[in-house]
Amino acid sequence: MTASAAGKSPPLVLIHGVGLDRTMWGGVIRCLSGRLDCTAFDMPCHGEAGMPAGEIALATFANALANIVDGVDGLPVIVGFSMGAMVAQRFALDRPGALRGLVLMNAVFDRDEHQRAAILQRLATVERDGPAGMAESAIERWFTREFRDGSPEIVDAVRRRLLANDPAAYLAAYRVFATADAELAREAGRIACPTLAMTAEHDINSTPAMSRALAQAIPDARALVLGGLAHGAPIEAPERVADAIFDFAARL
Repeated sequence: MTASAAGKSPPLVLIHGVGLDRTMWGGVIRCLSGRLDCTAFDMPCHGEAGMPAGEIALATFANALANIVDGVDGLPVIVGFSMGAMVAQRFALDRPGALRGLVLMNAVFDRDEHQRAAILQRLATVERDGPAGMAESAIERWFTREFRDGSPEIVDAVRRRLLANDPAAYLAAYRVFATADAELAREAGRIACPTLAMTAEHDINSTPAMSRALAQAIPDARALVLGGLAHGAPIEAPERVADAIFDFAARL
């Protein structure tokens, strides 16, 4: 359920996005090898983790993250991507002394009325069609055309991962992803650790405006926008993402 690579402190704990698994961080971990300790894991409802019993809420994922953090040597920098950024924020709010910093990648923040209607429409598609109803549109949103055309083997691996999701588990996770930003937006000002809010220029749902607003809401935060990329930046451009994470972590 976990994958790690050894390097220098501070350690990183990396959280994937909805419908993906720990393998999305493979390129970033390789780029950080020898520089930072990296641990990636499968969230509940994803990959090898399985779907837990009972109600699935944002706290379900934050508690799973806590179990990983408790096994890390030293206070980590937590890197959350997309839904993983929601989980990272919930953890930082609930256990402020248990982390050294946050990297919130391609994070949704305080969706407006139009954005909320759009995500609820996608949730309805998942309820009706399962992962298959989202896979192709997700790939088009996540990757630039140049990357889709030039790296079909990587794109195909992401497609297979999306389609392999258990429909009930994917729906439970997607429901949290579609709704949990409301609770987090109210509490962002309580996040007490240094934070980097990073997204991509062409991310249409986790927009540059959202990352800038998130950085303004968190007392010790700054925003970074990666030019020329879309939502799947950690997969499409792992070197650039790894360098940005390292530069942030090295200053802590």
